[in-house]
Amino acid sequence: MVLIICQCHWYCCRIFTAINAYREDFYNNDVQSIGSGSDNNKNSGGVDSQWGLRSFFGRVNYALADKYLFEANARYDGSSRFTGDKVYSFFPSFSAGWRLSEEKFFEPLRAVVGELKVRGSWGRTGNQAVGLYSYFQTLNSSTYTFGGSVVQGYVQSNLANPNLTWETTAQTDIGLDAQLWNNRLSFTFDYYDKLTDGILLNLPIPTTVGLNAPPQNAGKVGNKGIELGLTYRNKTKSGFSYEIGGNFAQNNNKVIDLAKTGPYISGSDIDPRYIIKEGLPYNAHWGYKTDGLFQTADEIKAYPTLVTNMKPGDVKYVDLNNDGKINSDDMTFIGLTFPRYTFGLNTNFSYKNFTLFTQWQGAADVDTRLSGALAEMGNYEGFTHKIYTDNYWTPERPNARFPRPVKLDLRNVATSDRMIIDGSYFRMKTIQLSYSLPKGLLERVKAGRATVYVSGTNLLTFSKLNEWNLDPEADSGRATYYPQTSLTTVGLNVQF
Repeated sequence: MVLIICQCHWYCCRIFTAINAYREDFYNNDVQSIGSGSDNNKNSGGVDSQWGLRSFFGRVNYALADKYLFEANARYDGSSRFTGDKVYSFFPSFSAGWRLSEEKFFEPLRAVVGELKVRGSWGRTGNQAVGLYSYFQTLNSSTYTFGGSVVQGYVQSNLANPNLTWETTAQTDIGLDAQLWNNRLSFTFDYYDKLTDGILLNLPIPTTVGLNAPPQNAGKVGNKGIELGLTYRNKTKSGFSYEIGGNFAQNNNKVIDLAKTGPYISGSDIDPRYIIKEGLPYNAHWGYKTDGLFQTADEIKAYPTLVTNMKPGDVKYVDLNNDGKINSDDMTFIGLTFPRYTFGLNTNFSYKNFTLFTQWQGAADVDTRLSGALAEMGNYEGFTHKIYTDNYWTPERPNARFPRPVKLDLRNVATSDRMIIDGSYFRMKTIQLSYSLPKGLLERVKAGRATVYVSGTNLLTFSKLNEWNLDPEADSGRATYYPQTSLTTVGLNVQF
């Protein structure tokens, strides 16, 4: 069997237009007309932009004897975000499968393995997420003094790059699917190798140019990993049935190439600091290593310190390069911002009219960086977490978990491994117990189906972040997010 989808063509165009204006110093808040504000404090502006995407694509499916499977896809995409010969790019993909369970030599195993298929695929995809008109020399309005008066003018601030093109991702996947024991056990496995090339970077240019550096297609990031899924289902003679399914994924992320530039460090010393550096995971945590707390004045004299006038109870930052001083040269990789492992578990148990369903999810080998009031221990007289209560260093508590608090001084909360908390978690995302009303009762009320249920969401979480009252699914930082809520619901679902 051969299925061919003819080449298609489509065009997408988006136009964005905006206008804004404001005035200040209104007579009172009841005045709604913008023209009633002061002429001394007013402004107006507007934005017009448009972009388009044109694509050609086609697909071919081929199957021989329901054993040998092949598919080919082709895309030819063009984006107005690029110019010249960079507008269009070709993105092909191929996949093939072999159902070994349909071969004659497999017959002795069919009593155990009902279905077995090996498959592989390779493909390229594109990303056109660059700033509009980045290839064009654009001008921004500005003012300057001419003849003693302020006049309106225009100035170019960014260097244009007409060579910008598509960011591309190539991925290879090898997989295996199996059904065992009369389909009671389902198994799937994938190994993937993904390389993203042409990532946009603002590479440095000579300062004599006088303009900001433009983005360039220069970075490479790789992802390799495995994905595993396993489901077992069965039903006993007593009418009890169950299904248990789990999934597991491991991903190894690494920055491969930055065109001999970098590292690129963002953040601050009191907030999460991230680094993009060749050989490290993308956007890794970056900071100091620590070695406990200083306990005596003699210990402080014998070791370099981050700032002067350190005292017992202050953090001991490690001099990694052994140059006799503590500075940014001693910073290093201190944690992952993306989980290396993710996993989940679904269960479904049924007996007569009762059904119990649960859904679990989790992640491991991921780190959360505390900052703001969570990390500052009240040094700036703000609210802080109760975890610090009677848990900070004093001469009577030399083994305390936290350093001594110092008012208006953040020497002890600089970005370091002390601020990093293991963000791994395992969470019951959903649980629901339901009861289907008997058919005899439904016939009396002329209903086709009725179910009474009680369900809960986010009722149980195992994580080291629990003691900080933080959601493990949230990003690092000052916890300025709206937390996920725990919800319990009781309901009745009736279908007539």
